[in-house]
Amino acid sequence: MRRAQGNARQGQRLRSRPAPGSQARTGPDVASRAYEAVALAGCARTRGAAPGELCVAPRCHDRRHHRLRRTLPDGATGRLGAAGEALDGWIEARLNDAGYVVAWVDVAGARRVDASEVADLIGAAPGAGLAGIDPQEARARLEALSWVEHAQVLRLWPDRVGVILTEREPFALWQNNQIHHVIDRSGVVIEAADPAEFAELPIVIGEGAPQETASLMAILDLNPEIASRTTHRVRVGDRRWSLRLASGGEVLLPEGDPGGALAQLSAMHAERGVLDYEAQIIDLRVDGEMVLRPWPDRTAEPGRGA
Repeated sequence: MRRAQGNARQGQRLRSRPAPGSQARTGPDVASRAYEAVALAGCARTRGAAPGELCVAPRCHDRRHHRLRRTLPDGATGRLGAAGEALDGWIEARLNDAGYVVAWVDVAGARRVDASEVADLIGAAPGAGLAGIDPQEARARLEALSWVEHAQVLRLWPDRVGVILTEREPFALWQNNQIHHVIDRSGVVIEAADPAEFAELPIVIGEGAPQETASLMAILDLNPEIASRTTHRVRVGDRRWSLRLASGGEVLLPEGDPGGALAQLSAMHAERGVLDYEAQIIDLRVDGEMVLRPWPDRTAEPGRGA
């Protein structure tokens, strides 16, 4: 878990200076009003609490919270129009005056996304009002980052924001129109990833390839001899795959059952060393058949051939 401080280095904790008047936080009158206002933002111990919200104020179990939430249910201020907006502003101002401002931002799961960038993106600068941070809006902003697959943002009252990230894992390089892109297992392009940094990833080519890459790689994992000889995986017409081999040859897979075709090829290679033949094309598109086409300018070794 990493904590951010403005634009500070990763791993540091974000700590704000006490807001003016924050010493009144322990005063009974201000504290009571603040605790009641906190209930409007959602409390895990009150009926109808906002999903994922957690109030750690010491008196959040106060029955006044329950009464207040029943009096002003979620969304009530929004239905009041301008008056509701004014009430929201009053509540947020009272919370800020009572010291309910961002002091800590805890970021978990961030390896390629900078923790300080996360804090800036969701508006969790030191001293920012905690009530002014919308968890759903903050989540949408984070998930707009190409590295982020899922995000969860929690307001941890009275002064903390928790962020949990699930980052995308580079899975393959997709070559399209002579340009390489890093994609994850589901085929989503990770725009922020530099393909040069992931040159060891398998290469797939063609329209529609990203969405089908994971299933092809699973089949190749079951046929390691073929996988070790494959340099490129080409999606043809967004219907089927062809495999380019290190020898320069090509394996044409069927549209319907590529797994069965590769299993057949593996069995034939184990029995007769088919992958070592001087074949330009190994055609497996017809179920149960294998057609080998030799290179036109090469002579097959004695005793071997299609």
